[in-house]
Amino acid sequence: MNSERLQLKPLEQSDWQLFKELNQCPILMKYVDDPRSESLLETIFERRTCAEMSGKKSWDFSISNKHTSEKLGNIGIALTDFNSSDVAETGFMLKASAHGKGYAAEALRLIVDYGFETLNLKKIIAICATSNIASWKLLEKTGFHRESMLPKNTSIGGQSVDDYVYVILRKE
Repeated sequence: MNSERLQLKPLEQSDWQLFKELNQCPILMKYVDDPRSESLLETIFERRTCAEMSGKKSWDFSISNKHTSEKLGNIGIALTDFNSSDVAETGFMLKASAHGKGYAAEALRLIVDYGFETLNLKKIIAICATSNIASWKLLEKTGFHRESMLPKNTSIGGQSVDDYVYVILRKE
């Protein structure tokens, strides 16, 4: 998948270093989860480099600058209910040096288009910490609307964190 500046390619072994860097960065993880051990990350990464495994349906991509080939982050989409194939959840992480340049919005638009046009989804959700203002503003900017708030939904650094649930529906 391509946009004017970005290329999304299925996650592959050459994306391991960036995946590890993103998931062990305390600055990025402060809104997501506690930084994860390398062994846990290896397991997660291996699962994500297999598009379909044990009935799981998820699609994970690296985000690269199309002109420089620099790897900027990761984005993915996964079915939320294995009995239904029309609702999925998306998530993304970009390295700090890629923040504030519109890359996340571009990548999110690509993954939403992929979800609706290729996967034939009816609804895509995204969940983010209520304190992650940059992420929820990005979701709103790209057409998602806030559906609900999940109190004390995630534990980060021993603290219970409230999360927002955002939704975008396929236009009929």
